[in-house]
Amino acid sequence: MHIEDVIIWYNYFGLLFEDNLSNYPTRLFGYKTGELSEPAIMQIDNVGACFGYVYSGQLSVQDSLVNWNVQKEQWFHVPTGCNLKIYPLTTVVICQRLYYQGIHLMGGPIEKTGRLRYIDGCTDSLLCCPPLKGDPCLNLLHFPSHTKQTPHTHPSIRAGIIARGNGLCCTKGDTIELEEGMVFMIAANSVHHFQTHEHSMDVIAYHPDSDWGPTHEEHPMINRTWVSGHKILS
Repeated sequence: MHIEDVIIWYNYFGLLFEDNLSNYPTRLFGYKTGELSEPAIMQIDNVGACFGYVYSGQLSVQDSLVNWNVQKEQWFHVPTGCNLKIYPLTTVVICQRLYYQGIHLMGGPIEKTGRLRYIDGCTDSLLCCPPLKGDPCLNLLHFPSHTKQTPHTHPSIRAGIIARGNGLCCTKGDTIELEEGMVFMIAANSVHHFQTHEHSMDVIAYHPDSDWGPTHEEHPMINRTWVSGHKILS
């Protein structure tokens, strides 16, 4: 299956993209309700963990254990599928990592910049960390104004939403203008980079995999458990 280097959605409601053939199968959903007379009720099947971010408005996220009210600039993560009650004037993006069992987490509002250094003066924060090394994660990526990134690739897809500001996404064959509320997908191994001009830009980025995270041999609980004054060796 050929996937375009970068796909952008301006207006959306429902399933936008599905990848069942890679090692990290993913579904991408986007919902933009507009001025509805009453909330929209949607269901995401119980086939994998959901990572969501609310760009505007609010929604209720419900499964067999939780019933959360998630508001603007907040994120959430549920173990499998969920039921959504999406209120009028709400925009939300949800990435579902198929066949992966997640955990219950929510947080936000997101901060103005990231906590970690990234390439070319950018910063990022892990919003939802991988519980185990190799698991998927959700990130905030901050581009200061007047940024021109080094062209680069990722070994798996990237998907999410432009949370704040604006900029450009440049590929070998195209330059795409990015604005708040746009949902995006970047194909695996596609050469790309981002640019900003007068304004900064913040992106919520889902990764379907990772090469970092705790292991059974290395994690804070066991690392800081000492016997006779010495760390326990695995």
